[in-house]
Amino acid sequence: MDMRKAIAYIGDHVQKYGVGATLHDLGCRALNLAVQFQILKGMIVRVEDVKDASLFEAPGLEARFAGEDELKRYAHDGTHDFSLEFLHQACARGDRCYAIFDGEALAAYGWYSNLPTSIDEHFVLRFDPAYTYMYKGYTAPAYRGKRLHAVGMCGALRAVTEEGRKGLVSWVFSNNFASLRSVTRMGYRIFGDVYVLRAGELCFSFSTPGCRDYGFEVMAYDPPPVQTELSH
Repeated sequence: MDMRKAIAYIGDHVQKYGVGATLHDLGCRALNLAVQFQILKGMIVRVEDVKDASLFEAPGLEARFAGEDELKRYAHDGTHDFSLEFLHQACARGDRCYAIFDGEALAAYGWYSNLPTSIDEHFVLRFDPAYTYMYKGYTAPAYRGKRLHAVGMCGALRAVTEEGRKGLVSWVFSNNFASLRSVTRMGYRIFGDVYVLRAGELCFSFSTPGCRDYGFEVMAYDPPPVQTELSH
């Protein structure tokens, strides 16, 4: 990033999120020049936390869980941010994709798991099995700005609640301010932080006390059962 772009980036972030948030983002970016370092904001949502009832509806669209065979065509096209390998591994574990379709087009999706799930090739997330873990949300470019990510999560939330789960658990990077605004507006409540550090072969994580009530912890492992992206 050249100086002109850097100044524009800083100015834009200060205007949108404030000085403190911008300094936090720059600090995280600086640390990642030397080591892998992230702060994950752990969060939960229950059906009663969602105050905007319209988020449970998708007018003109079809929102539901989709199976592996149905999703293969979208992995082949290379535009929906998942591969055939990921699709097969996730479905073999029992993870499910809650998808929003506009006719034949896959407009948005999110993945949902009841098992400990990798967040990258070095770390796995564990959580209270009374909740379902939401990860790898994606909205196709043509459908962005229509709140489909939130609509999909609310649809999945209602579905897993009817199956007997307490709600959804997930996380967002501490410096992903746009996503943090979006999920808290939807109804998610942040309960704690997990600090994740990797330097060479050294892997370290620390969970703040608020994570204990939800069994929310990140552990190092080798090898990963399923690889997912740090894309929250």
